[in-house]
Amino acid sequence: MLILVTLLATAPLAATPAVDAASGFELASTQDQAAAAPAERKWTGTVGISASMSNGNTDKTTLGAAAQAENRGENDRWTAQLIWNYADEKGGGVTQRRTYGQVKYDHFLNKELYAYGLVSGENDFNAALDLRMTLGAGVGYQFREDKSWKISGEGGLSYVDESFSTAGDDQNYIAARLAYKADYTSDDGKWTAGQWGEILPSVEDMSDVSARIDTHARVTLTEKMFAQAQHIYTWDNTPATGADRVDELWLLSLGWSF
Repeated sequence: MLILVTLLATAPLAATPAVDAASGFELASTQDQAAAAPAERKWTGTVGISASMSNGNTDKTTLGAAAQAENRGENDRWTAQLIWNYADEKGGGVTQRRTYGQVKYDHFLNKELYAYGLVSGENDFNAALDLRMTLGAGVGYQFREDKSWKISGEGGLSYVDESFSTAGDDQNYIAARLAYKADYTSDDGKWTAGQWGEILPSVEDMSDVSARIDTHARVTLTEKMFAQAQHIYTWDNTPATGADRVDELWLLSLGWSF
């Protein structure tokens, strides 16, 4: 009997869940609570820069920057992007100044279907475009989202407000919006390629149409550093007086991911 009592007294006690005396319900252990806590949300993305300078027979400076970021939750997603390009040549002054920025929010109604809202702004010195602002909403469908592919399509309505530096060319209208996005990442994660595009045909005047296609290819150099080639094609069917409908921009940049 003495041996039995001694064994019981020295045996380790099994861990028991905490109990709320007031309610009489068992509380989850600290480990269970930590496991149930949602993963911390954070922004991920890339920032790339390009630059060139020449002196002598040609005195020219060019600068460029491109950035994109994403914050993905279980039921929603924030995305943002910015593109800037500048060129200055001796004797000619500023020969290029373009800026484009967009902020977009997606709320997933189920695994594939989502509702979105976005705002964007763009200016182009050579096209005499002081500001093209769009504010839109609609629905999208995520056809595929895995390690290799992200493919989606969207449709909705946007308000478009265009302000030009030329007289009499300003306009605003409601437009339909059709857009797509496709991104591919290689199995080893060394390189990626992708494209997104949108078209905004006015629902009031069929001649008012603008479009944008952004294509990029990126190769990883180190864990955080990459090299990227990017081509941006824009089309405005009713440009400023004396301006071309089509603009193209090539960017070769060195960047970092976060």
